[in-house]
Amino acid sequence: MRSPAARSGTARFTENPTMTHRIPTLLLLCCLVIVAQTSPGHLRADDKTAPTPTWKATGSKPKPYDPKVARPRACSKPVRHCATPGSPSTAYMLQPVTCYKTVIDTIYERAQVTVPRTVYETVYVDEPMTLYRTVCKTEMQEQTYQVYRTVDETTEREITETIRQPVWETSERECRYQERRLVKETTQREIRRRVLKPVTEEITRTVCYTTRTPVTETRTVTEDQGHWVWRQVYHRGPLLPGLGPKPCGALGFRWAPGPGIRSNRREWCPNLVTREVTCTRYVTKLEKKEVPVTVKRMVPDVLVETVPVETCRWVVEDKVRKVPVKTLRYKTKTVTRKVPVTTRKVVSETKTRQVPVKVSRREAYTVNRRVAKQVAKQIEVTCTKMIPRYVERQVSYTTRQLVPVIVE
Repeated sequence: MRSPAARSGTARFTENPTMTHRIPTLLLLCCLVIVAQTSPGHLRADDKTAPTPTWKATGSKPKPYDPKVARPRACSKPVRHCATPGSPSTAYMLQPVTCYKTVIDTIYERAQVTVPRTVYETVYVDEPMTLYRTVCKTEMQEQTYQVYRTVDETTEREITETIRQPVWETSERECRYQERRLVKETTQREIRRRVLKPVTEEITRTVCYTTRTPVTETRTVTEDQGHWVWRQVYHRGPLLPGLGPKPCGALGFRWAPGPGIRSNRREWCPNLVTREVTCTRYVTKLEKKEVPVTVKRMVPDVLVETVPVETCRWVVEDKVRKVPVKTLRYKTKTVTRKVPVTTRKVVSETKTRQVPVKVSRREAYTVNRRVAKQVAKQIEVTCTKMIPRYVERQVSYTTRQLVPVIVE
C-alpha cells in the first residue's frame, strides 16, 4: 500500500503535460532499478564511494581554460535508497534539484608589445645616362621626272544622210452641230393657302387660391442644457520584448506591455430639461373664385393670291461651222555635210626639278637622371595587443529528477 505523499507525487507526474514524452524512459529506469535490487551485487544506500576522475587515472590534469574538456558538475542530488528483498517498496517522485555547473568566461586584457617592423625609404640618386637623338638636315637634290599630257587634233569628215522632213498642210471642213438655247416664259397662277386669324373672346375661369389662418398651441420641448467636462484617459503602451516569467511558469523571452501615457479628453455631460413653449402655426385653406379672362384664339381661313410664275424650257437649233484641219506628211531629202572629228593622243615630256631631301643621323649625348631606390630600415613599433584570460565560475540551475521514496 502506497503512502498519500507517493500517490500525490505520482498524480502530479501523470497530470504534467510536459512529461508525457518521458514515460517510456521512466518505465525503462524503473525496470533497471528492480533488476539492480534483485541482483546480489547491487549498491546500497550507504555506499558513498565517488567515482575516480579521469584525469587522476591518466595522470594529466586538464587546463582550466581548455573548452574541449568537459567540466565536472557538482549537483546536490539526494542519495538514492534502494531496498533489499523483503523490505518496504520504493516509489519515485519528480522533485526539483539544484545543480551547479562550471562556466568559463574569457576576459581580454590590454598589453603593450614592442614589435620590429621593416620600413622602406625612398632615396633619389643621380646617375649618368647616354641617350641618342636623331638630327635631321634638309638638302636640295636634282630630280628628273616624266610628264604626260593629252593633245587634241581636229579633222573634218563628209557625211551623206537621207532625212525625212515633216510638212503640215491646212484645209477647212464643214461641221454640223446642235445648239440648245434656254427660253424663259412668264405666266400667272392662283395659289390658295390656309392662314390663322386671331379672334379675341372673354370667358370666365375658376381660380384657386390659398389662405393662411394663425392658430396658437402649447407644446412640450426637451432641451439638452449640458456642459463640457475634461476627463483623464489612459492609453496603453506598445508591446516590448524582455525577460520574465512566461504563462507556463518558465523564465525566458516574452512580450510585455510598455509604459502608457495619460491624456485629457473633452466629453459632453448631457442635462435634459423639459419645458412648455407657446407657438403659433398657420393653417392653410384652399378657396375658389370666378375671374373673367380675355382669351385670344386663332381661327383658320383660306387666302387666294395670284402669283407670277416663270417657266424655262430648252430649244434645239441646227448649225453649221467650218473647222480648220491640219494634215502631216513627210518629204524625203538627201543632205551632205562635214563633221569635225577630234582625236586625242598622249605625249610624254622629260622635266627636271629641285627636290628638298631630309638626311637624318644619330647623335649621342649624356644626361643626369634622378633614380629612386628603396632602402630597408628596421624600427621598433609599440602596439597594444588583447591577451585572453580564462576565468572559471560556478552557475546554479534547477532541474527535475526522479527521487526514490520508501513506502512502508
